[in-house]
Order: sequence, then C-alpha cells, then structure tokens
Amino acid sequence: MRAILPILLVAACGGDDGGGGVDLTKPVTVPEGPAPTNLSAFNLFAWNGTIEWNPTGDRIAPYDLNTPLFSDYALKSRAVYLPDGTSTAYSADAWFELPVGSVIAKNFLFPADFRAPDQDVTLVETRLLVRRAEGWTAFPYIWNAEQTDAVFAPGGEVRAISFIDAAGAPRTANYLIPQRNQCENCHERAGEKQVPIGIAARHLNWNGQLEDFAARGLLTGLPASAVPAATDFRTIEMNGIAGLSPTQIETAARSYLDINCAHCHRPDAVQGETSQLFLNYDNTDLFRLGACKRPGSAGAGNGGLEFDIVPGNPAESILQFRLETTQVGAMMPLLGRSLSHARGVELVRAWIEGMTPVDCAQQ
Repeated sequence: MRAILPILLVAACGGDDGGGGVDLTKPVTVPEGPAPTNLSAFNLFAWNGTIEWNPTGDRIAPYDLNTPLFSDYALKSRAVYLPDGTSTAYSADAWFELPVGSVIAKNFLFPADFRAPDQDVTLVETRLLVRRAEGWTAFPYIWNAEQTDAVFAPGGEVRAISFIDAAGAPRTANYLIPQRNQCENCHERAGEKQVPIGIAARHLNWNGQLEDFAARGLLTGLPASAVPAATDFRTIEMNGIAGLSPTQIETAARSYLDINCAHCHRPDAVQGETSQLFLNYDNTDLFRLGACKRPGSAGAGNGGLEFDIVPGNPAESILQFRLETTQVGAMMPLLGRSLSHARGVELVRAWIEGMTPVDCAQQ
C-alpha cells in the first residue's frame, strides 16, 4: 500500500541550477562536490497543489514518523531517495544503512492557522542529508519569499514566525534554521561525523510505509510480521493522554524521548558520553534513564533541581523542567525549539507521576 501523508504541502521548485526549474519527467540528480546554490538542482519535487515528488523510476518514497521530532509545531514533509539499482536491508533495531547517492529530504512548513493546516502555508526550509562515499553531508536550504526555490544557506537563520495554533491562540516562534555545522550537534555519533535520525523500522512502521518501501524496491528483507513500532503520537497530539493506561503512557513517553532526545542522549553520542543520561528506547537501566541520577553536565540548566528524574515527582525532575522551559541554555533539546510542546510535556509529566515514588536523597 502506498503511504499517504497527512501533510501534502510544499512550494514550487525552480532555479538556475535546476535548468530553469524542476522537470519531473527527468530523474533526480545528486550533484557531486559542493552544494548547489539552488535546491531545484536536485530535481526532487515540485508544487502543484500537493507535494509532487519526482516519480521517475519510483525511487523516492515519502514517509512520516510514528512519533516525530518537535520543531516549534512546524509541519513536515519527508521523503527518501535511493539511486537506481540500490536498496537498503531491513533491520529490526539498527538504522537502515542507505547506499551512497541516497538523499533524505525534510521540508518545514507553517500554515497561518493550524486549524486550517492546508491553507496559506509558507515553506520555510528544506534540509537534505546526502550520502557520500565518505559519509553523510548536510545541505540546508532556505526558501525565497516568492516560494519558487530554496537557496543553500550554510549560515542558517533565526526567524520570527507567527501563527494561530490548533486551539486558536496566537503564537510566535523564534524559529531556528540551523547553521550547517549545527546539524552535527544532533546527527553526530561516535566514529561517524553524521548519521540519519528516524530511518529505522520502529519509527517508519506506520500506515504501510515499510511495505511501500519494499514495493518500490528500496527495502529488502521486510518480515511479514513482528515489525516493531513506536507509539503513534497523532492521537496524543489531538486528544492528549486521557484514556491511556499507565503502560501506554510509559511506552509513548519512551518513544517521545527516543526521537526528541536520544539522538544526543545515548551511549554512542558525545552528549550521552558526558552526561551518562541514556534516553534511547532500548535502555533498560533506570538509573541511566535518569531515576535518582544527578546530572553530569547540566550546569545552570538544571533549574535548581538535584536529580534528572525523581520518580513520582515531575516538579522536582530536571528532565521535566528542561522539556517545559523556554529559557535559552536550559531548554532541551538545545536546538530546534523556542516553544514548549504542550502534549509532549503533558505526556512526560504523566509518565514520571506514574512511577513508584522514591526518596532520591536516601538512595
């Protein structure tokens, strides 16, 4: 079954490097060497009222994540491209190892009013990860005011973006379009300069997406059953946590922390090594998950609190404080948000409240 995305908005591609614009009758181009000035040089997608990814050779697969990374409420549209004659092997636990020449594309969009998310939408930026022989390289692009093309922008930008949220309230995000070197802050792993985030079975196992990858010839070895899946956060985003069992809350919170925090807080990431706080979903060590653990490197960002998690008491937990605060230098993640994610905060608070209370000072 072809994956159907809830976000189908993007803007027109066109530009000098793309030969005057995107031509979807021609294949995707992955230029060698430095990043092209214009995004249209890749010939990845065009705008005609919906996202129109390049269909040539059926080599581009749109996808979404069960629990997505929060980015100041930006809507996102994602796709992965694999070169002709290549595929990636299924893994139940590890990231999918994409071949040289692959591209992961992620678009960030803001509607004027989130109650009408398909109207009056501005495409702000497109981030590409391109798989070179030497590893992954980040190509960040910012869209022009005319919404006709995006320009390579290694210096990034901070932009005030105002919108009406899903509850009808006016909001303004100090939205960060990251500098190219800031991409490494989230994508860096020990021994590797950059790796993708989210291209794994448990994140992609939604609405037939993995089956779609396999049908296109992009994925091999997909089992018929027993494919892991992270929590589908869409229901929580719409309705909150009412009606969820304690087990469902725990599973959802671990999925949320895994995608929002564990790219840094894991054993093979620099921040994980320094903090020894491991928020990856497969960590079973409650102390390394933060229970009654004093932070290794929080500094002034601990909110005056002593432990990463005080079971049963989110108000005394540094993790909860750093998810809620918008104080620069204290909020987590350090990059990618200026607003607090109401549903994420609600979920993690309920998870900590549901833990068996412990007097951490006596541990």
